[in-house]
Amino acid sequence: MKQLHRGLSLLLATVILLTMFPLAQAAESYTGTVNTDKVFFRMKPNTDAMYHCILKVNTKVTVTGTSGDFYAVTYDGNKGYVMKKFITLSSEGQKALTKAESTSKYASVTTIKGLGDPPAFTSNGSSGDSVEKLQQALAIKGYYKDVVDGKFGKNTVAAVKAYQKAMGLSQTGKADYDTIMKLFGKVGTTTAATDPKMNGITKISQITVPATSKKGDSGTKVTALQQALKIKGYYTAAIDGKYGDNTVAAVKAFQKAKKLSQDGVAGNETIKALFGKNAADYDFPTERLDWFNGGRAKFPQGVHFEVKDIATGKTFTCYHLFGSNHLDAEPLTASDTATMKSIYGGEWSWARRAILVKYNGHVYAASMNGMPHGSYDIKDNNFPGQFCIHFYGSKTHGSDKVDAEHQKCVEKAMNATW
Repeated sequence: MKQLHRGLSLLLATVILLTMFPLAQAAESYTGTVNTDKVFFRMKPNTDAMYHCILKVNTKVTVTGTSGDFYAVTYDGNKGYVMKKFITLSSEGQKALTKAESTSKYASVTTIKGLGDPPAFTSNGSSGDSVEKLQQALAIKGYYKDVVDGKFGKNTVAAVKAYQKAMGLSQTGKADYDTIMKLFGKVGTTTAATDPKMNGITKISQITVPATSKKGDSGTKVTALQQALKIKGYYTAAIDGKYGDNTVAAVKAFQKAKKLSQDGVAGNETIKALFGKNAADYDFPTERLDWFNGGRAKFPQGVHFEVKDIATGKTFTCYHLFGSNHLDAEPLTASDTATMKSIYGGEWSWARRAILVKYNGHVYAASMNGMPHGSYDIKDNNFPGQFCIHFYGSKTHGSDKVDAEHQKCVEKAMNATW
């Protein structure tokens, strides 16, 4: 009877222990093959640890996990560690073990495109999101076999060097401009110190003053513009000599800081403010805008644009109020009104004047009169009305006909440049 009580007590104790401390689930394991001779099967995952034995090439072992540079291995009834580089494991095993240990949000990404924007430039000792993204990209390409942990250590250095060697790049072991560009097809932000297209330039005075440029342009003039904007801290993208959205945004930011018209176009005023000199040349060709054949659509209602009076060279900014037969505009500010009035000698007039209109990176030949009339939106610009701007083929509202005097001014403007 006592023995029965002892048995029941032991069984109850066992149940309680199992409830408190459940058995660990068996981890997945994979068969690995020793790929070189005289490999230490160590008791701990470091190169100074004691070892069980020395393994021969082609020895089969059971791999159960990873620990830094080592695989956790079972062999001949013993548990220990072998350096990863000495074990050949199936790609399935490598992927499963790495995924099991990595907590990176990029661990499940299988394409470079899926990683999103390219990472920042990093090197040995760096850490964080950019390193995780780099490691996963190298893993996708088959060069990184370790855990994606965001720590740029010797294994990441080795993977970067292997990739650089395969791509014919300088084997720096750093995730530099050329490496990121090759791996991701583009680079993210750069500084004057890290962008190779700076060519050692540290001062704007070292850059040849470029020609004027606008969105869609490319070449050395855009490269020079981007270099100057990068030195000033307005352009953070990689210098590529292409006037795209990043360059437009940088130019607008610079123009805002300098209180210039924020059109995103690197015109002469912007170049002069940036370089201290006039643009090397002027490459805004004066265009004929056919008002009734697509011309009206180029000026959405409410946009701001610049006007240059050909005779005086004075410029002012306008607001597009509305217009069907021609464009009806208002000077944007009281200062713009004062400039416009000075063009007319201090007195408002219906007289036609040849002008150039600059908007959205284009310069168009046009004609204006200088008499406030009709309705208006802006109440504090000292201009009680609107004024008319005519382009090629536009008409007056009253006669619904093409005005000969306006058209003569348009033709005159075709021979002028901004």
